[in-house]
This record gives sequence, structure tokens and C-alpha cells, in this order.
Amino acid sequence: MLQILDLASPEKNLRRLKRRSTFIFISIFLISLIGIAQILNLTVFNKQNYITVSENNRIITTPIYPSRGLIKIANTGELVTENIVSNSLVFSPKKINNQTALLKELSSKIGLSKEESLRSERILKKNSKKINGKITLIEDLSSQQVAKFLLSKNQFPSIVLKSELKRFVLDDHLFSHALGYLGPISKEVRQDSEDYKYSFEAKVGKSGIEKSYEKTLRGEIGHKTVEVDVYGNEIRELSRTKPIKAEDINISLDKELQQLARNMMAGRKGAIVAMDPNTGFIKVLLSSPDFNPNVFNKSSSGSLKSMAFNKDAPFFNRAISGNYPPASTLKPFLGLLGVDSQVISWDTKIQDNGFFQIKEGGRKYRGWKEDGHGEVQLKKAIVESSDVFFYELAAKLTIKKISDFLTLFGFGKPSGLDIFEEGSGVLPNRNWKLGAIGESWYVGDTVNIGIGQGYITSTPLQLALAVSIIATRGKAYKPKIVEQIGETTVIPELLYELEINEKQNWKKIEDSMMSVISSWNGTAHNLFEDRKVVIAGKTGTAQIQSLMAEDLTVQEEYKTVRKDKKNRDHALFVSYGPVPSPNLSVVVIIENGESGSRVAAPIAKAMIEKYQENFKKNE
Repeated sequence: MLQILDLASPEKNLRRLKRRSTFIFISIFLISLIGIAQILNLTVFNKQNYITVSENNRIITTPIYPSRGLIKIANTGELVTENIVSNSLVFSPKKINNQTALLKELSSKIGLSKEESLRSERILKKNSKKINGKITLIEDLSSQQVAKFLLSKNQFPSIVLKSELKRFVLDDHLFSHALGYLGPISKEVRQDSEDYKYSFEAKVGKSGIEKSYEKTLRGEIGHKTVEVDVYGNEIRELSRTKPIKAEDINISLDKELQQLARNMMAGRKGAIVAMDPNTGFIKVLLSSPDFNPNVFNKSSSGSLKSMAFNKDAPFFNRAISGNYPPASTLKPFLGLLGVDSQVISWDTKIQDNGFFQIKEGGRKYRGWKEDGHGEVQLKKAIVESSDVFFYELAAKLTIKKISDFLTLFGFGKPSGLDIFEEGSGVLPNRNWKLGAIGESWYVGDTVNIGIGQGYITSTPLQLALAVSIIATRGKAYKPKIVEQIGETTVIPELLYELEINEKQNWKKIEDSMMSVISSWNGTAHNLFEDRKVVIAGKTGTAQIQSLMAEDLTVQEEYKTVRKDKKNRDHALFVSYGPVPSPNLSVVVIIENGESGSRVAAPIAKAMIEKYQENFKKNE
């Protein structure tokens, strides 16, 4: 059978081959063209952009934080705080599988104690699900442990040695409330800090001077630019901008006097404030009980939990935030108001029979002395602390007059001390009672104010400022703790000068306060020693619970009240000396101490006398 050959088939196949070849050629050409264009883009047109990206991948800039400024005692230059080096071992979990075996080997190599090993195990267990990031395994390594780790560090590529500075307070508890402590920075503070870029691990001041002077103590950040390899290891440093050193702070507190105050307080609850009335500089700021700031700073061991749940509230700064009834320590101020406004004179006499009534047949406001003080004028009323005299005086005055006058002595408002958390106390008036309690003001409320009871409260610092104004004949200096910042001396700040109608009344009030101690009938005559430092002062006994049972005597009712220690009266003493040229005002408050003369006054006397001894040595 004949086959007919298709002579056109080879030609068709050739044409088909040519079309395919052309398509492949064009495709290759276009791909090559795109490749060339990209090469030109990388090497010519956008060369600088990609060089910058590449440089950024291998060149990084990191902050350099300066060490925190130191705090010193101004009059001696003695260090109060310092920065100590602390070494820790930091672990990267993603680089190791068998963490338990690693920890066992590490413990063996560097000689961890059983307690340290157990603590590290707990840390690993707590962070067992953490894959990224780093875990601080062991803190505060000893120098021997550091040396052992450095010898064998190549065996532990997942663990690095980290060194940092920790804040250390040299005297532990002594200045705790004045200095304050450091703590981890909060997210809000870090975000709100525009002029200073804190690290995530930064520690900032949380209270006291550390908080108030945070900007001064932190310095200014520097930077360094380094070249790193693909693993992030530093190859070389390219440039450096040095950080600006933080300024040191010198404080006015007197260490020896503060220690004396703390020893005499003997762990009892209360506060002591001592200040130079002529400058406002604080010499003692003691709140008891106190705490160890180094536990917060993590430079000493201790239980934060036990301190936090301590019923005596050791973190509470009673010296500047504690609200106490001023009790009879308010009497010199009300006496001065009485004579200055001519409501009474120094010769005005009343008969103190042990109680006062606004009107006959009404409530009896009882004095502390059952049978009364007999015939009393202002000086005797201050010396013997006659409640009835000041009940009657308060009733003659109005609450507006009392409130306006006491404001001039710093009651009812913060003094402006250069650390935070200062309280305002309560200086009541008609509007205050209506707003705070929702009731009208009564004459009986004013009568209670007459002996520093009722709604009025004050802080120990406010009392120190108030009595200092008497000591300086009306000059009110702003209380301060910081005396020098770097090379800059802090100048005493005169807030105002209080003018009274009869200047001789300053001297007469002072004489009355001196007689509280020097006169045989003075409430603090137990302090009197002839030829010793002359002190002006006033005792106070602040009632915690009102005594209202008229069928019992004050002593009989108080016997029942005092069975519960927390209901016992507070003991107060305000003072200054040496008269006639005082250089120290001292306020002592002992919670539930009962007797201002026996408990609080001896502490103030010892402090004023000690200060004079040191003052003479330094002359």
C-alpha cells in the first residue's frame, strides 16, 4: 500500500521551533534586563540607601548611663549613700535544652550554697515557659564566685556575667524616711519622661530625697557607637559621647543628733523633728518605726512582705504626714492671739474650778486637773496648762479668728519641705466642717480647739515650723533638708515675717514657755537643771478617746480607757533653745506615750543640749 508523504510537515515543524526559540529568547532577554536593572538599582541608583541599611545592621548606638549621684552629710562630708558593684548571672533559655543539668553543673563549678541553688531552681521553674528574653539566675555573686565563673565561662555559652551598680545606704535604718529608696521604673513614668530615656530595667527614686531629687541624682545620658558582628557581639567602638556626671547632694541632717533621737525613741511609735529656726534647715527627721532602704534597693537581704504587712506601718512617714491633735502645745499660740487681738490681757484672770460651761446647766468641759487651778491668768495658764482658761478664751474668740491666726504659723497647709508626701493637717472652720462632715459649726467645736483637741490636727513638721516662728519673733523660714547641690549652696528661704500688734508679746510668750520648765509649778519642771541650757517649751497630752462620763472623775474614766494601749493619750513636747539665742527647735511626739513631760520632753532636752555641745566644738 502506497503511503503519501506530507512534504509540508518539516516546514511547519521548523516554523514552530522558530516561534518557541523566539519566545524563549525574549523571555531570557527580559529576565536578564530585569536582573541588570535590579543590579543597577542596588549598585548605582539606590546605593546610598542600601549602604545605610547595611551600616545600621552592623553599627548600633547604645546609651551610657551615669552612676547615680551620692548623698552626703553637709557639715561633715560623710557619705550617706554610695553605689556598689553587683554581679549577676543572666541566662538565655532558648540556647539550652536541659536547664536542670546546666544548673547542677554551674552550682558545682562556682560553689553555690544550697540556699542559692534552691533559689535558682525556683527561678527556673517560675520561668520554665519563657523562651525568649533573659532570666537573672543568681544575684550578688561573691568575688570568689565571679572568679570561678570567669575561669569556666566557655562551658556556659548560654550564661553571661552582668555587672551593675546598686544603691547602698551606709547607715541602714537611720535616715530611711528622709532618704527614701529606689524601685523599678513604672511604665507610665518611663513613657512620660521626654527629656531622659530610661531603660526598661531602670531604678528610680520612690520616696524621700531619692524621689524629690531624681532629676539631679540621675545625671545625663551619654552614648557609644559600636560595630557588631552578625551575632550581635561587639567588634570595636567607633565613637563615644560621655555621660554628664550626676551631681552629689549634701543634706542638713545631723547624724549624731539623728542617732541620739533614734536611740531615745527606742522603737516606740512616733516622730521627732528638729530644725534650725534661723534657716529652716532640718537637723533631725525621724519617724518610728523605720525600715531598711537597702532591702528595696536590693543591696541587702530582707523580707519586703513582712515589712509591708507590719501593723505599725514602718513605711509611713509620721514626721511629715502623721496627723496628730496638737493638744496643749497649741495654747501659747491661742494665748498670743488672745492678747494680740485684745480679747484678753496678760492680767485677765478667771477662776478655774476644774470645768467650763458655755451656759449654766450645759455640758461640762472638764480640765485635766480635777479641782482646777484656782485663780488663773495667761502666764499661769500656759505654765500649768489650764484647760479651763483656754476653753473660756476660745469661746470668746471666733473660729474664723483662730483659723486665720493659726494659718500664719503654718497650720493647715504643707510647709513646702523639699521631699514629697508632706501632709496638710486639718485646720477646721465653718466651711470645712460643712464640706467634710455635713454639719454646722457649734461653739462647742471652738471650745475643743482651745485645748488643741476636736477637729484640729497637725504634723510634727508643722509644729516645728510653728514653734520656730515664736523662736524667731515672727520669721518663717521654709523647711529644707538639702543644703547643697553639686557646687551650689542652697540659700535659706524666708517665707514671710509675721507682724503682731505688740512686739513685747513675743517675749512674754517666750517667758511663759521658759517657765513651763523653770517654775516649780510648770508641767515640765522635771527637766529643770540650774546653770544648764535654757529651754522654752510646752507639753501636750493628746486624747485619742473622749472622756464624757460626768459621773466619773477624769482619772477614774481614763483608768478604763488606758487598758487598751492604742487608746492611751499621745505624749507631745514642742521646744526651742538655747534662750535667748535659739539655734534648734525640737518637736517630739510619742504615740500612746501618755505624758508629754515624762516621756517626750526629756528627749527634746537631751537633743538641744547635745546640739549645743557639738555647736561649741565646731566653733
